[in-house]
Amino acid sequence: MDSDVVHEMTQPPYYILFSHSSIVASNPGAPSNTLGHPTIQYHYANDSPLALWPQHANEHVLVLDYDPTGTKQPAVQSMSKDLAVSSLKVEEAPGAAAASESDPKNDRMYIVETTASDGIVDGSLGDRKSARSIVLQYKRRNAILRRALLYPDTPGQLSQPSLPVSPQRSES
Repeated sequence: MDSDVVHEMTQPPYYILFSHSSIVASNPGAPSNTLGHPTIQYHYANDSPLALWPQHANEHVLVLDYDPTGTKQPAVQSMSKDLAVSSLKVEEAPGAAAASESDPKNDRMYIVETTASDGIVDGSLGDRKSARSIVLQYKRRNAILRRALLYPDTPGQLSQPSLPVSPQRSES
């Protein structure tokens, strides 16, 4: 086995991105196709945990726990009261391998998926909607919440469960 390949397999993914879905958005439960790059701060086991708390109301702090021994799966936790982590995926980082051939690193990326209610009441409460669309909206929101609640203990946590889709009518 090539030494660069061995080095890459022992290192965590080099890139970290996040994707955010809102529970009260006009299309609740739809995964975001927009990825953001977080500000990264390294925190070690012997550092004070007080440094992890958000410093102001609009700051969201996510903690990625990576075990360098490889005995535990990486996990992400939210330190913010309005934000929950729903999954952690590892994917190929497009074009990353060509970027730096002189400095070998793991060219995969973590994608941290988050969700929040955004603290506002959905305007759909006053709209007249069909029972079918209300039930579908309820199922989509529950799928997001279930994924967030089960996230750290979900087997196969690096994959995204499918969300319910609108039932199709059959023509007879």
